[in-house]
Amino acid sequence: MKRIAAIALSALAVASACAQSVVVYPKSGDPITYRMADLDHIEFLPADPDEPSNPGEPSNLLIWEEKCQNESISIYGKIYRPGSVAADVKLPTVILSHSASLTADAMNVYARAIAEAGFCAYAFDFCGACDESRSTGRTTDEMTPFTEMDDLKLVISHLKQMNGVNPDRICLLGSSLGGLVSALTAEDASLGIAGLVLFYPAFNIPDLIAMLDQFGNLGGGTGGGWGGLGDMGGLGGGFGDMGGFGMGYSEAFCNSMRDYDVYANIGTFAHKVLILHGSEDIIVKISYSEQAVEKYPDATLVTIEGANHGFNADNLGSFGSMMGGSTDYDSIVIPQVINYLNTYLK
Repeated sequence: MKRIAAIALSALAVASACAQSVVVYPKSGDPITYRMADLDHIEFLPADPDEPSNPGEPSNLLIWEEKCQNESISIYGKIYRPGSVAADVKLPTVILSHSASLTADAMNVYARAIAEAGFCAYAFDFCGACDESRSTGRTTDEMTPFTEMDDLKLVISHLKQMNGVNPDRICLLGSSLGGLVSALTAEDASLGIAGLVLFYPAFNIPDLIAMLDQFGNLGGGTGGGWGGLGDMGGLGGGFGDMGGFGMGYSEAFCNSMRDYDVYANIGTFAHKVLILHGSEDIIVKISYSEQAVEKYPDATLVTIEGANHGFNADNLGSFGSMMGGSTDYDSIVIPQVINYLNTYLK
């Protein structure tokens, strides 16, 4: 008979007091959610010898919702952890930051792969990133890259206090806008970030804002916001429909990045940096990552041949298929990430 691990408090030393619930993901059927207050202990049972094995299926993971909070905001996210590792083992941990107009769900496949490789992972929603964000305390009109940096710093502080997280071995992994935010945040040496992985980081945002400003009211104009290509070309939905780059930026967002020099604010991060970028990316040209590699003391750029903006369907939206791009490069991307973590984070 198929047996699913019982959920319980003794093994939940890996979770902080802020965790709200634990979610069990069986190999078939719907996820099962347990309230933390209702749990007694967790027990992982050996496989039934009469039950056929399933090669290639994900290993058992412990996944639960974890909120990071201060007096004004509440960050929603999920912890992913290998269930076979003892609860008191402090694991190297990867914090995953999603692209604009998306949520942590876009990073689930990477968080799972990272946990299956023996690390802890945390994927979260930025406050105000989109209407679907489960984090609260900030609207889409208030969100900027700098408020997202504040969100990420809150997450870092919270995770460093958790049992089961090695506070000295934290890596930031971000895609597009989340990549820009991760790169800028890692520059703060007081945070003690040990690793940095960037997917097609949106270092071109100031250039895009400058370009859109040239269109006057069509682009929001100086001091205003802009709604992406939807305002200019009638495509609807702005860049959000074209790879998760953004649902249209607010006045606050544009003002915060207008004339901002990204490259003057990166490059002091002292540890190894890995950047992965699609050769066919037309939202953030790979030249932006080529320039970034030259800024860091130790950085590698891996070109994902044929990829556009986003490496899988969750991150491409309708953009990849519309432009003829493949929807899944994860078979190339994930091994690169895991190799980096095994080499530089353990």
